[in-house]
Amino acid sequence: MLLVYGDESMDETQQRVCAVAGLIGTEEQWNALEWQWTQRTNGVPFHGNDCDSDQGDYASRPHWENKALYRDLTLLVANSGLAGYGQAVDLTAKNAVFPEAEDIAYYTAFQRVIFAMKNFAYHAGDTAELIFDMRLESEHNAGFLYESLRENEPDWAPFLASTISFEFAKHNPRIQVADLFAREAMKGLDNEVGPVKRKIRKSWQALRETGRFEVDAFSTEWFEDMKRKLPESEKALGMNRDMYIEWLRQRKRLHNVSNMFQFVDWTARRDKNRSTSI
Repeated sequence: MLLVYGDESMDETQQRVCAVAGLIGTEEQWNALEWQWTQRTNGVPFHGNDCDSDQGDYASRPHWENKALYRDLTLLVANSGLAGYGQAVDLTAKNAVFPEAEDIAYYTAFQRVIFAMKNFAYHAGDTAELIFDMRLESEHNAGFLYESLRENEPDWAPFLASTISFEFAKHNPRIQVADLFAREAMKGLDNEVGPVKRKIRKSWQALRETGRFEVDAFSTEWFEDMKRKLPESEKALGMNRDMYIEWLRQRKRLHNVSNMFQFVDWTARRDKNRSTSI
């Protein structure tokens, strides 16, 4: 069994960039890193944004001390043997192309991380168990999305554990590790699309140079391409906006993210049942 710990990160305004990231490895690798991590943090729950910007538990500490902590923890992750994948999303671009699609950024990134972890487990000939940070506003939908993907994508099931778990990061050092990587995924894109353009962060460079960490980014070009291909995708998937509205009407429901995911799941199960009966 391979273990995946994941988290999400957003810029300070929560309007420019959202990123989701996961780290995968064996229990032995996680055990070794967790011991080193808690020794270096002295038991203080790590939060990447606070440490990087001298806030929260780090507000009373010298800036250089916080930077040294962030650097040392990054090197621990780089030397851990773990692998990681992060997906960052340009929220400004998403809102410009799909202004009506609330929270699509987080769930798009979340789904891409699941896909990457499944692929890693496939190549390792193993199964991945996922534990993500407890995000109260999306835990239910994220769990439903995970189960739906696993159920409706037969090739995925052997490489993903039957359920996904959610825990609070402050109680789990391994999710705090994922928090650091998620921040690197977020900052990498934010430094390109944000108001201040910056060079590649040394922390991300240290991770990237290992060859075990990858971050993808979606911005204007990706969303515009997605919108152009939407009619073709709707035809291939056998669903569209009018069908969704009718599905809501028949069930006397209102549009929200949960119902949208349930409609997609219902469509996938419908098509699977049709193919089975042929």
